[in-house]
Amino acid sequence: MNRYMPVVVILLLAGLLGSCGGGGGGSSSVSSSGTGGDTPSASTLPTAGMRVEESDAAVALSGPWTKSDSSWGWSAGSATQSAAAGATASVIFIGTSIRWIGSRGRGMGIALVSVDGGPSREVDLFARPADEIHTPIITISDLSDGKHTLTVQVTGRQNSQAQGNVVVVDAFDVQPGTTVSHWQDTNPDAKYSAGWTKSSPAFPWSGSGVSNQPELPVTAHETGTAGETVTLPFRGTAISLIGYRGPDAGIAQVQVDGGAPSEVDLYSPNATYQPVVFKATGLTDGNHTLAVQATGRKNAASSAARIVVDAFDVTTPGRRYEERDPSISYVGMWTPDNDARVWSEGATATSSQTNATATFSFTGTSVSWIGCEKDSAAGVADIYLDGVFVKEQKLFQAYPVEGYQMTIFRADGLANGPHTLMLQVKNIDGSYVVVDAFDVHP
Repeated sequence: MNRYMPVVVILLLAGLLGSCGGGGGGSSSVSSSGTGGDTPSASTLPTAGMRVEESDAAVALSGPWTKSDSSWGWSAGSATQSAAAGATASVIFIGTSIRWIGSRGRGMGIALVSVDGGPSREVDLFARPADEIHTPIITISDLSDGKHTLTVQVTGRQNSQAQGNVVVVDAFDVQPGTTVSHWQDTNPDAKYSAGWTKSSPAFPWSGSGVSNQPELPVTAHETGTAGETVTLPFRGTAISLIGYRGPDAGIAQVQVDGGAPSEVDLYSPNATYQPVVFKATGLTDGNHTLAVQATGRKNAASSAARIVVDAFDVTTPGRRYEERDPSISYVGMWTPDNDARVWSEGATATSSQTNATATFSFTGTSVSWIGCEKDSAAGVADIYLDGVFVKEQKLFQAYPVEGYQMTIFRADGLANGPHTLMLQVKNIDGSYVVVDAFDVHP
């Protein structure tokens, strides 16, 4: 008998085929100045828990913006982008925090982010993997509880490694109260039956385009054979399956916790990459299992029964503190701003120096270390909670398993007060220990 009755939402995101690189490149103008709609009244402003799409009336666009590439699976099916210095996108909302949802990649530039006309923070959207879409860019917290305006400004600049200076606005989450971890299809806990194969790197899959040779880049898993399955255990209140829609896509069945299967027809006349094809929300804050099965069946219009598993987004209650947060102190040699993979909000801190430490100071009853497990991030760390040794954590995973944005360690049931979580690098073989973020849970 099922313990949980999740609310299941199937998102059917189909786009028109277009260019697959550089964050998209539509030519139709969205707005030269003005808003995405009529200015909302105070009573209709977005509030806590709401997602605001780029086309919402609460979003004002100034300067030249164009539709982003429709072959990408954007939030609600569309996004807007600009490379023009001075172009802005502003959203009015009521709440104490807000998260910008956008894109990172090799063709992305530098933006300035500010709240209520205050000091701007520079955000570099460059990342070495292929374009990552509908991804959290930055979360602004600790605002007064009231009306605010977040402004994203295009600088027209890019770092020396970038191939472009595009800035994408996909959506905004108002006072989300949750963290989102983006797991690749190579996650250590994802268990595939024998009939799945590695997808071609020629397509813009999540996390693709970078690798440590002779390893191959992360791509996706796919199959067209009836009965092939993948299962993923996770802890959280929601999960999204990121896959593929296209003219050769088939029909999958998706279940959470062994409940009634949802049939998902992935056919689309045009290819769409990295769309959310299934989402389960309203789960209890506990352990769950997602199961995906290929049926071998297809829409009559489809040319094949192809099922692609590209990535997973796991949502957990709480607040995330990125590796750059001032609540984290580093001792020893740590390399900041590592942008080599799909990290939480774009970067990590890494160290291979024995005895180097990262100490997170927080107030709460539950804490998690978000990090990485893979061959080249195979370091060993000692974990201390409030100065007391807890355990030794080994991070090795043999290729092709690669775990990003993973919960490496979690401690629950703490007294509601101030605490410290310290990681001490222990390895002596040069392997890295990754600090991607820390989560504090209610």
